[in-house]
Amino acid sequence: MGPGATRNTASAAVEAVLASIGLATKEENARLHIAHFGTFERTTRPARQGYDINTGTMRSIPARSELTFKPAAGFLPEQAD
Repeated sequence: MGPGATRNTASAAVEAVLASIGLATKEENARLHIAHFGTFERTTRPARQGYDINTGTMRSIPARSELTFKPAAGFLPEQAD
């Protein structure tokens, strides 16, 4: 991308990167490490019981897969005291 890039071009590039990350981590417990940026990891959350605040009853929450991100140590700015 250069100085002539448009918002649509940048959006398409970001969407392509996110789609690639999704494909690379499609399998259960898959991990994708990008040096100096961070690690994307697909984890599975087990089925569980949860409280429905709208009805005041317990309900079953199905198992699901989620993509998590852990930034690299140098990626986040240092915290000021």
